[in-house]
Amino acid sequence: MLDSLTTLDSSPAWPAAGFSAERASVPPSDPFNASVLLRSVIEHVDYGLALISIGTRKLRLANQPALIAMSPESGHSSGLCLIDGIVHALRPQDDRAFERSLTLARTGVRDLLNVGKEGVRTTVAVVPLAAPGDEGTALMIFAKRRLCDASAMALFARACDLTAAESNVLAAVCEGMRPHEVADQHGVQVSTVRSQLLSIRQKTRCGSIRDLVQTVSLLPPMARHLC
Repeated sequence: MLDSLTTLDSSPAWPAAGFSAERASVPPSDPFNASVLLRSVIEHVDYGLALISIGTRKLRLANQPALIAMSPESGHSSGLCLIDGIVHALRPQDDRAFERSLTLARTGVRDLLNVGKEGVRTTVAVVPLAAPGDEGTALMIFAKRRLCDASAMALFARACDLTAAESNVLAAVCEGMRPHEVADQHGVQVSTVRSQLLSIRQKTRCGSIRDLVQTVSLLPPMARHLC
């Protein structure tokens, strides 16, 4: 599992500068290696997560979703990219905004970075993990790529004992499709889709389709490549 995680800096990413060992859930003295646990944790999260050096923008640690987000060839470009292990913005105006976020991080202030071209812009949180005045490390948290994560939704469907057909209907509805559109897509009658939706609502104990979509959208973001 850890082989899919990218570490581009040999310096320890845990604990970060300014991190209080007393407040850590897994203290450095724990017999379990906290650095290994951190790598395992972020690889299980579907949000893109990356640790970068504030002063140099050098990528120190990144999970698979973050690497995908920073790969223009993937089709999921966030407006950021990696060049020789350094994080850059693809557009000059975004690069200036990125530098502003890092400047704020140097003072211990978090920021939201909105990057990318029109229609595919992405929000990235830049969170300092260092005390003010310390060069330190920043955590980059990439926005979700979709409202309902496919992996978490599949586990939800299994937990609620949905049939394969019901799972497909649930996925379509969570993508914003209306019952008649789902029926056209699957080549069935609208009445069939409505019956399936009723069954889904009963099994999931959701009072309406809106409640159902909201429930799925709030599921934990579990990494799809590990399911």
